[in-house]
Amino acid sequence: MIKFVEIEAKSVLNRHKFKDNWFWDRYSINPYRGCQFACNYCDAISQKYLTHKDYHDFTRTIYVKKNTPKVLLKEIRKYKPDIVGLSGVTDPYQPVESKYKLTRKTLKILAQNQFPVHIGTKSDLILRDIDILKEISRKTWCTVSFTIITYNKDLLSHLEPLAPPPERRLEAVRKLNEEGIRAGVNFIPIVPYILDSQENIEEVIKKASEHAKYILIGSGMSLRSNQRIRFMELLEKDFPELVPKYEKLYGNNVSPARDYVTSLNKIAKEFCEKYGIKNYIDPPDFKRNPEQATLIPNGDYDKINRDVANHLLLTAFFKEFKSGNFYAARNYHVAAENIENLTENIQDIHKQNTLEVIPGVGKTVSKVISEFLGKSSKS
Repeated sequence: MIKFVEIEAKSVLNRHKFKDNWFWDRYSINPYRGCQFACNYCDAISQKYLTHKDYHDFTRTIYVKKNTPKVLLKEIRKYKPDIVGLSGVTDPYQPVESKYKLTRKTLKILAQNQFPVHIGTKSDLILRDIDILKEISRKTWCTVSFTIITYNKDLLSHLEPLAPPPERRLEAVRKLNEEGIRAGVNFIPIVPYILDSQENIEEVIKKASEHAKYILIGSGMSLRSNQRIRFMELLEKDFPELVPKYEKLYGNNVSPARDYVTSLNKIAKEFCEKYGIKNYIDPPDFKRNPEQATLIPNGDYDKINRDVANHLLLTAFFKEFKSGNFYAARNYHVAAENIENLTENIQDIHKQNTLEVIPGVGKTVSKVISEFLGKSSKS
């Protein structure tokens, strides 16, 4: 039996050190703690993210931050508009949302303050909020990513026992795109030796290509702390023949062997090309509301600086995806963050040949920036 506990949150809007180059979010909001969908591969129960005393309670006790709208109204004035991720470690449209509507109330505030959003979910309950999502899409930028990892019902009963069926999620993708709201698919994670067959990878990508704007591929499923304990228990119970394979693939590491990840990424990329669907989200393009954004005098460079930063992050994404290493292009992240925070136009710095003064910008990154600015000036 699931228990719901109403709590008062001190803060709800979290700012990340670096902007994410998969989902493009700068901030995140989690109106709830815990998740009713009980996905057995979820890393939200790891010690890195867990707020429950016992990780078993993550799916049995749902904490409801009922003052989320009130706190957000106060906090949002402190930050300039950028993409808010809903939600980082819990599904914003799990069943409890039907009663409390905290995600809907949050979206209304974000829309009023012209903050763009990226929503990750497994639920078609999101269709209830099409009116607000259309408003956000019109004013700034909005995208919705639905996790779909397989259509095999037998496997889903082990991996996502309480989540809505993938067919409903894909139908929601179709409906949102028809309404002018960008929607795609998160093929995250590709669970090793269970979902990594070429047949499953092709099926998920092929069906996504029929309705989705993009599909994000996650072949490096993590196994850390509590998450490892729970998932290995699942394997021992339902897939005992896979236990030694996992021990060899992961060893004592959080991520699977690099060659395994790069091999799967290559296969997935080939299927994306075959079916004509992007394996990434295009860098967001939106205008900030000057009344909300803390722009400095002559702040017309804000957009070009963000465009350069986003280009570096997308370049890093491709490097990381190809290498199977999330840290393969860390300097690109550092450079992008510092460029977005510049108090002068990146074009002026480029003209002065002083790009490498910016932390994170070495010769290689400098060349990437120069090529991008050269193409931008011609377009």
